[in-house]
Amino acid sequence: MLIFTIPQFFFAAWVMVVSLQMQGYISCIEKERKGLLELKAYVNKEYSYDWSNDTKSDCCRWERVECDRTSGRVIGLFLNQTFSDPILINLSLFHPFEELRTLNLYDFGCTGWFDDIHGYKSLGKLKKLEILDMGNNEVNNSVLPFLNAASSLRTLILHGNNMEGTFPMKELKDLSNLELLDLSGNLLNGPVPGLAVLHKLHALDLSDNTFSGSLGREGLCQLKNLQELDLSQNEFTGPFPQCFSSLTQLQVLDMSSNQFNGTLPSVISNLDSLEYLSLSDNKFEGFFSFDLIANLSKLKVFKLSSKSSLLHIESEISLQLKFRLSVIDLKYCNLEAVPSFLQQQKDLRLINLSNNKLTGISPSWFLENYPKLRVLLLWNNSFTIFHLPRLLVHSLHVLDLSVNKFDEWLPNNIGHVLPNISHLNLSNNGFQGNLPSSFSEMKKIFFLDLSHNNLSGSLPKKFCIGCSSLSILKLSYNRFSGKIFPQPMKLESLRVLIADNNQFTEITDVLIHSKGLVFLELSNNSLQGVIPSWFGGFYFLYLSVSDNLLNGTIPSTLFNVSFQLLDLSRNKFSGNLPSHFSFRHMGLLYLHDNEFSGPVPSTLLENVMLLDLRNNKLSGTIPRFVSNRYFLYLLLRGNALTGHIPTSLCELKSIRVLDLANNRLNGSIPPCLNNVSFGRSLDYEIDPDFGSSYGMVRADQELEESYSRSLVLPLEFELDYSGYLDFTVEFASKRRYDSYMGESFKFMFGLDFSSNELIGEIPRELGDFQRIRALNLSHNSLSGLVPESFSNLTDIESIDLSFNVLHGPIPHDLTKLDYIVVFNVSYNNLSGLIPSQGKFLSLDVTNYIGNPFLCGTTINKSCDDNTSGFKEIDSHSGDDETAIDMETFYWSLFATYGITWMAFIVFLCFDSPWRQAWFRLVNVFVSFLKCV
Repeated sequence: MLIFTIPQFFFAAWVMVVSLQMQGYISCIEKERKGLLELKAYVNKEYSYDWSNDTKSDCCRWERVECDRTSGRVIGLFLNQTFSDPILINLSLFHPFEELRTLNLYDFGCTGWFDDIHGYKSLGKLKKLEILDMGNNEVNNSVLPFLNAASSLRTLILHGNNMEGTFPMKELKDLSNLELLDLSGNLLNGPVPGLAVLHKLHALDLSDNTFSGSLGREGLCQLKNLQELDLSQNEFTGPFPQCFSSLTQLQVLDMSSNQFNGTLPSVISNLDSLEYLSLSDNKFEGFFSFDLIANLSKLKVFKLSSKSSLLHIESEISLQLKFRLSVIDLKYCNLEAVPSFLQQQKDLRLINLSNNKLTGISPSWFLENYPKLRVLLLWNNSFTIFHLPRLLVHSLHVLDLSVNKFDEWLPNNIGHVLPNISHLNLSNNGFQGNLPSSFSEMKKIFFLDLSHNNLSGSLPKKFCIGCSSLSILKLSYNRFSGKIFPQPMKLESLRVLIADNNQFTEITDVLIHSKGLVFLELSNNSLQGVIPSWFGGFYFLYLSVSDNLLNGTIPSTLFNVSFQLLDLSRNKFSGNLPSHFSFRHMGLLYLHDNEFSGPVPSTLLENVMLLDLRNNKLSGTIPRFVSNRYFLYLLLRGNALTGHIPTSLCELKSIRVLDLANNRLNGSIPPCLNNVSFGRSLDYEIDPDFGSSYGMVRADQELEESYSRSLVLPLEFELDYSGYLDFTVEFASKRRYDSYMGESFKFMFGLDFSSNELIGEIPRELGDFQRIRALNLSHNSLSGLVPESFSNLTDIESIDLSFNVLHGPIPHDLTKLDYIVVFNVSYNNLSGLIPSQGKFLSLDVTNYIGNPFLCGTTINKSCDDNTSGFKEIDSHSGDDETAIDMETFYWSLFATYGITWMAFIVFLCFDSPWRQAWFRLVNVFVSFLKCV
């Protein structure tokens, strides 16, 4: 048995502690281990924390847990980005961690806090809490009263939540130790109050809210220690605040995307610590000289633009500039010449002079002067000559010269000068001729847009081999011809090919090598033959070959592709429709204007949001479709469908547009159609950008330099490659056929049963479609009255009931329809006074022709004493309606009889063989009578 003296014991203990620390060993206390397990059980996330129930497991070694290396106490919990279902957090679960300094709940799915014991003082139990990150959750103002108790906080992040109302000064007044406050991405509004109590703030982010008003001395100007301030994407007004001159420690100032106006004052020159200054997208006006910021020696990023079109930048300066910029952004500044001082800024990595009035030659001297340049953006100017230096090989990554006035051939050496280019946009110009073979030297190119030019010929073989990194290729609206890609082809990275509106004639099988192809747009070409069967081997999200000369049947392999959009319209495809298409989530299926025949499969609606079968040769009845609550558009116009309108359509409750026109449907209109919302209550709101999820967003890594120590500034430059999928619906409204896309989807709701064989009365239930904008029941045999309930169609713009057998008056309450443009009831048996109030004042006579018993100022026919007779007849039923028809019959018979006799008399007045033959016949008949 070993016996230690007291000094020996303490020495041994010290050696053990030091040894354990040297080995990096720490161990959490039992109370906190149990607390973590309780927290895990309460949260019950789909994401499984690696927190073990084993009593021997050391919680300080668990993921997302940080312990003090000396005491073994939990000092950090990093539960961020474990979002699953929304959850209300019990703050008492964190009380076991008395030494907690950092609590990161970013993107956690939290909807709020509660503590049944300590209430709003709950966070006060965490006396050492310094950092609380609640960004990108779903909390609202209900969490704010809890914050005042957390007086130890130095960093508070509430970005991307549902905070609303004014700046929460009352709830933050006791947080005098705050150094960073992030309230960005909420719904806060109103002016910014005095913030003197937050005098230790170094960084403040109020961006992406709706704060308003001018910025005076009582607000932000009291924060003398402020180093970073982001006010972007708000509604602040007034001039640049003069009192900002006292914020001499500012290193980052972002005031972009507001309503600031007036001229830029000289006080900017006092902010000599600035490294990042963004004043873009405001309403500044007048003349701006770079002399104003010449002494800002630390400035690296400068951005200025104006929405007022009244801002002008002086291209010449008189002072010696002390700064060396990395980024210059002067778009929308009415520049007619490049500012001369830029020639001395040799460190520039990004130049954006887009949307100005620059002319002449581009971009030769930019490349010669700036060896470090990585991004050059000159879109929407008036450059006419595209010249590149002959011997230079540049490291430029991004070049955008779109929307200029080039009308020449592309430089033959473009690939040699720009071998490192990854993003090249030359669209919307007038470039001519063939594509230079030097494009094959662009080994790193990822995105190439040559659309909307006059380029012609076929794609060079070297291009199809050399550009092995090409992922997105846009060739639309040119005059390329022949095979889409020649042999051989090694574009194995190709994901998006947009080549519509060209003169391509053949789809070659070389595309088989592009296994990652998900977006293929080949519409409006001259493609012939059949759809290749190998298309079924791709994982297409978008495939469009519309408006070509393709024929034959659709290959069965294509049916199993997981589309978001499939467009085979306006070709010559034939045969029966498949019983099932595989779609990714809810897809869009365009098969209209072909020669498909046979019945409509009942399973075709299982996974579609839009089904367009217009103008084919389909027959049979409308099937009982599979119920689909996401189905929005059903277009069956222009076929040979027969039978009744099935009541199963009433189960498609989210329908927005239902077009069954130009068929042979009979029977009556189902009253249950009022179950269909036509926008009345939308269970599913379609996103106009539907389908952009496959898009890619990439940023140039060399431009990801941060000028902020605390705030999250936007990347200097990012490329968004999403949103290519166009979603279009064609529908007849207001006497014309229109295409609806983008934002117009939110407003288009319509029903068209015209040109069928429908009978019976119009159901009054159709008046329940309060958001419908177009209703067409024309060219049928519908009878009865115009429903009074139509006065409830408050958003209606077009009602067409023409060419039916409706009778009675036009309901006067229809004058309440404030948006009506077309109300066509021509060729019916309507009677009485035509309404002449509201929008009916603007309707012309063409809406009422063919109704002999209508009267009123619109048709210049007075309503005399017989008007009451019209009303009386209209109020009767059955027999009286028949009486009107019989009277019309007798008058018609008399007129026909009279006209026949008149024609016979005229016939006898002319000498002709027929007249002579007639008289001979009469003589024979008279002789016969005499003989009798």
